[in-house]
Amino acid sequence: MLNIRFTLLGSDNFYQQGLRQLLEEYLHDLNYGRRGHLHELRNLEPIEILFHTLEDQCGCASCYQSPYQTPRHRQMIVLILDDRDTRYLHAHPALFSINRRDDAATVRNTLQMALERFCRQPWVALHASAIWKCRQCRIAALSSCEKKVLKLMSTGMSACTIAGMLHRSQKTISAHKRSAMRKLNVRKNTELNKMLLNQMGLN
Repeated sequence: MLNIRFTLLGSDNFYQQGLRQLLEEYLHDLNYGRRGHLHELRNLEPIEILFHTLEDQCGCASCYQSPYQTPRHRQMIVLILDDRDTRYLHAHPALFSINRRDDAATVRNTLQMALERFCRQPWVALHASAIWKCRQCRIAALSSCEKKVLKLMSTGMSACTIAGMLHRSQKTISAHKRSAMRKLNVRKNTELNKMLLNQMGLN
């Protein structure tokens, strides 16, 4: 028998119900040897497959606490994407994903391919899973200077005003802002402003 568990994180209960049924059938087939070319799984440590959307309330691989106490290198992450999430579709060969519109056969084939790759290179998959981070983890990665600059920007201050207040050059303030935008995974000032308006939790 294989020791493979799965966890579903997301707010769409209807989609999760269908995915759960599909996964239970797939893992049942694996357990009873109907997919024999994955026999190498039988000699491995327990694996937890974590399916999650890009909703911030679902967290991410970096902050996920397994209810099964599965170590990080035995957690296989599968992102559930929609048509707006194309930037993660080919971000890394070991960043596994399915689309909400995928049919059952496509999901099974993707899962089979992902398991094969994961078994061969679990540490590569561990690295790839950190490519996407939830908002809480992205904010936690900010330095104290970056947080201070963004907090002042959220009040409507310009880079020039902030530079004068903190006794730094405008170039330094701009560098902090660019670094923060990279960590927050925002590319445009309008995206950053939207996050600041939503009180992203810089305290």
